[in-house]
Amino acid sequence: MVVVAPTTHFHWPIAMPRVVVPGQMPVEKIMYPLEPTFREYPEEKFEFVLGSASDLDPEGSVVIVALNDGTSRAVPYDTLFIATGSSAKDDMPWKLVGTADNTFDRIHALQKQVQGAETIVVAGGGLTGAETAGEIGYQYGRKGNKEVYFIYNDDLPLSPGVMASVRKQTKVELERMKVKLVPKTTVTKATTRGRDTILEMRHADGTTRTLTAQAYLPTTGVTPNTSFVPKSMLDENGYVRQTSFLRADGYKNIFVVGDAGSLEDNRSLAADSQAGHLIKFLPAYFEGGSLPEYKVNSKTMYGITLGQSKATGQMGNMKVFSWIVWLLKGRFLGTDKVPGIAAGKMTMSATFEK
Repeated sequence: MVVVAPTTHFHWPIAMPRVVVPGQMPVEKIMYPLEPTFREYPEEKFEFVLGSASDLDPEGSVVIVALNDGTSRAVPYDTLFIATGSSAKDDMPWKLVGTADNTFDRIHALQKQVQGAETIVVAGGGLTGAETAGEIGYQYGRKGNKEVYFIYNDDLPLSPGVMASVRKQTKVELERMKVKLVPKTTVTKATTRGRDTILEMRHADGTTRTLTAQAYLPTTGVTPNTSFVPKSMLDENGYVRQTSFLRADGYKNIFVVGDAGSLEDNRSLAADSQAGHLIKFLPAYFEGGSLPEYKVNSKTMYGITLGQSKATGQMGNMKVFSWIVWLLKGRFLGTDKVPGIAAGKMTMSATFEK
């Protein structure tokens, strides 16, 4: 077994909205070293390669790896698992920023900006944006210590796929924390001038305005880490075309798990569910058996934490009580499970023995 990754640490993105607020959660709660776990594996059967896949030859069953030391290496395979995830836009540490060192540096720089800012702007109306605005609003906005703005391009926070009642509740809770909401607006340009960031914004009615902030936190989506994959294997958005058997379309010996694949939205629960499915049935595959089809969960589930005391969410078409989301997610943001997940001993939904 050969594991290729550019980072020495496991990164837990779910807790990042709280981590960016200085003093609320140590970075060590979301960045766990992989070496202690890898040390347990027999050297003759396991190798960790520190680098990033730069090219894939699916016909020749070879991955070219750009090593972190500047050299490259060809790694042949019998079975390949593409679990390269995605990267946040704008060089933001909502996901890994390349190496572990780069990610640590980016998080610490962001915390310093937030700490010293008089005005903080969060842009992007998705889950990460809403939760980040909530964490910053809870710490600073409600106390009047700093001005906190939340810019999003719809009339309500979150995507239209979320129930209207949940989106309205998110808006209400953010307003209670004195977060200044700027709906139906898009940031078109961000220019750094000293410690200030000048934001140019366009409203839905076509008017424009500028806003000056000392901390700017864009949460404008992710891009899949699939630049090494032949374009013939990708869909129009750059995701690996993934079958319901979690295989790359047209290849029986290439599996795809998580954000890099096209089968489900980029959510942690989807990646967790796909990983759990393969973990359960891979022994049969390696013994020459067939894998059962993976069942996509069509039930919409969201848990939105809004600061350290409020939350909202939905399960299917049912709105979930705030205290339930806080109990299941808001208290620890999953960091109570991270050591086991990083060590490969559990998933978000189930535990298993290695």
